[in-house]
Amino acid sequence: MGDSDPSTALSALGSAVVRMLNTDKTSPLARRFATHGVPPEPNQNLTISEAVNGLRRSALIGKLAGKTLAPGVLSGATDEDTIERASSVLSVYFEEVRVANPTRWEAGRDAYIAVNPGVRAHLSVVAEVVSYLSHKKALDFALMNSEDFADNIKEFCKPIFTFIKKASDDEVRVRFARRFGEGGVKEYTYHLMQILTQTHSDFGSEEFQRWVEQSTSEKIDEVNQFLMKLAERLTNYVIDTLKKVHGTHRLASDEQAFWEIGVESERIRRNAFEAQQRDKARRKPKEAYLNIVDLAEIVKQPNNWDHFEHVFKNPLPGERSGQKYYISWIQTFNELRNIAAHKNQLKTYTDEDLEFVEWLRTEVHPKVPA
Repeated sequence: MGDSDPSTALSALGSAVVRMLNTDKTSPLARRFATHGVPPEPNQNLTISEAVNGLRRSALIGKLAGKTLAPGVLSGATDEDTIERASSVLSVYFEEVRVANPTRWEAGRDAYIAVNPGVRAHLSVVAEVVSYLSHKKALDFALMNSEDFADNIKEFCKPIFTFIKKASDDEVRVRFARRFGEGGVKEYTYHLMQILTQTHSDFGSEEFQRWVEQSTSEKIDEVNQFLMKLAERLTNYVIDTLKKVHGTHRLASDEQAFWEIGVESERIRRNAFEAQQRDKARRKPKEAYLNIVDLAEIVKQPNNWDHFEHVFKNPLPGERSGQKYYISWIQTFNELRNIAAHKNQLKTYTDEDLEFVEWLRTEVHPKVPA
């Protein structure tokens, strides 16, 4: 702590807070973190590094501001004061999580509550609640003592504790199971925040509000279907055209002509073959494993462009004139297609994305043969 590198100092401070929570016998997180080199108990499924990461991202004990470390709402006058203040407030909060359903808390990863993504999500929720109450009720959490700080958070978060107490195992599993990676932590966070919106309808950031809206939107379902179908039609169109132009007869290499002549990139052919080999359950011809970005490179080949220009040459609004190909739209389309393909994960469309989809619908879609 106190390192000249603010990032190192922040991580060290976070580590000290988490270790305090792990060693304080009165803490609900006492002995819940795995210790390096020591075989963990069944309920020691939490890791210090993940909790520290959660503290850093929440900015509760400080955040990086250029080459300095700016204090957070749980910061004290000294590092030691910060450790005491943060561990005190967080112990009170997580004690509410624990007593809401002690069985689930002690079950560790099997109950999806006392798990790494869950701990990190709760830290993010505390930060969001602080932000909300600071703006809505003009509360100054930085100046509050630890007890008042914790009481305000506890009162606001009662719906979360009630859910953990009363929800069925299936309800808990649907909201909180299988949350991995940074996206999983954010989705876990949003599910907690969604519980709070049942009592506080205007709670949450704009990004969260957009996630809620799109999670239940029929329009978004239609956008997802449109993007997936357009991707399929474009791929089929490219393959069918290559077969017509270059033929399906076998060459000396034993590859079909449309594949060897029509797809000059060895990287694209190799990636498609490897994807085919990985698909052991429903293996299709290797050309079916081309991705959207591959299509851009294929249609630009000198021996292909004349056959694809009328479909793929689509200048975007405001795009510089005088270019040969005008296929930069494919990159954006690919990004949105990936959102559509993973609609069960934490991915949403911006207003600009939806405007681009309408552009695809009017400018590109009508050109692609059905």
